[in-house]
Amino acid sequence: MRMSDSSLIDVMRKAETGPICLEKDFDRNILRIKLQEVIKEFDITYNPDFLIPNDNNLADALFNAAFDLYLEIGTLCVSTHRQIKFEETEIKEALRNAAKRVIFGEGSDTREMAPRKVEDQTPPLCLTSGGCEISEDIYVQVVQSYAQNPLADTISGGCPLHTIFGIIPKAGTPAEVLASMYNVIYSKEGAKRAGRPLIGFHNLLGTALSAAGYISASQPELGVRPVDGNLIASLAELKTDYSQLTKALFYSERKNVLSGAVYVPLMGGYGGGPEGTAIVTLAHHLQGVLVHQVSYADFPVTHLRYSCSTARESLWVASIVGQALSRNTHLLTASEAITAAGPCTEMCLYEVAASSIVGTASGIHINNASAAKSQYLDRETGMEAKMGCEVGHAATGMKRTNANELVKQLLQMYDQKLEKPPLGRKFQECYDVTTVKPSKEYVDVYTRVKNELEELGLNLE
Repeated sequence: MRMSDSSLIDVMRKAETGPICLEKDFDRNILRIKLQEVIKEFDITYNPDFLIPNDNNLADALFNAAFDLYLEIGTLCVSTHRQIKFEETEIKEALRNAAKRVIFGEGSDTREMAPRKVEDQTPPLCLTSGGCEISEDIYVQVVQSYAQNPLADTISGGCPLHTIFGIIPKAGTPAEVLASMYNVIYSKEGAKRAGRPLIGFHNLLGTALSAAGYISASQPELGVRPVDGNLIASLAELKTDYSQLTKALFYSERKNVLSGAVYVPLMGGYGGGPEGTAIVTLAHHLQGVLVHQVSYADFPVTHLRYSCSTARESLWVASIVGQALSRNTHLLTASEAITAAGPCTEMCLYEVAASSIVGTASGIHINNASAAKSQYLDRETGMEAKMGCEVGHAATGMKRTNANELVKQLLQMYDQKLEKPPLGRKFQECYDVTTVKPSKEYVDVYTRVKNELEELGLNLE
């Protein structure tokens, strides 16, 4: 079998022969200096009053700034300490040839991920998932709580298993491989118990860290299908390593599972403030189609201070990046909500609602939701995702100016609490683990927030 020059074989060559560069030099000199240049050259300016900018010129300028940045610095392979760089024609060809649609699921649960436009009248694809570690005795029920939401277009096994048969699955150990396989088994069982065995997974597992874990869990014998996907992580900022490239090569060759990407740009990290973080976030999408050669992507813009993607600056980045991609490419991507607050709190649902409105109005898809900063055991439930899906559908077709005012009102309800958000309750306290039905307390909290959203102008019926 002979692969084309634009394939992963060519990427592997570049990782071995590209310009030598130490990681600290890439972060502090190459990336930072070039970012400052393109921010000034393309006049990228953050305005905190416009969380959903109504400025097409700004969106286009952001795309051009990210293109120039990536053209000059490329991706750093930390395994070889070399830059993987591409010519302008290679970047443009990759954008032209990128996937224009992805099919998840089968039968009545077949869903298509297709490009959207800013203020699109078509609802976003509602990816549903979480990120906190989950105890193995309730993992199936947590996934079931996501899958039984009728507005969930895809679900995820993205919550890592806390233990497997009582063993902590440390990276690189046999327990990691075992936990990764059971991650998929339990996730598939959760979908089956929800009555949706054919629903697609946009991310099959969150337990695996190593390539061995991913490959072991991506087998048809475990129920994995070509209409399910796994996410390859891009290392912040604009980096990869041999583990990520091994995953990419495996998915490219086997084609038994869809290949997606997750980008976690760090607000306040080497990208700097909102302007630089936005440019880096969009550049990560270029890296995805060129280096890891993925078909779709998901990105939570994580604020270093608050460890969430729902802070004011993070929402602006998600919106302007979404608009820039929507206007200048057909790349398939979703903005992900990582909330500061935990389940069964009004604040958590406000955060999810704000994130959903931003993604929907900005011309991309939405992924809800990782609660409690994705840091606390068992702090995930299907109720957060349910809110995100309902709000995404209700906000479909909303003008950016109206969406901006609505998000600003929601932000006022929670931004003063980002420093010390309420932790909320564990899944076992939010749901009956036998019936997998939400508690009366959480239903009451949900209903109050839903009524408030309707008073603000959203039609959630």
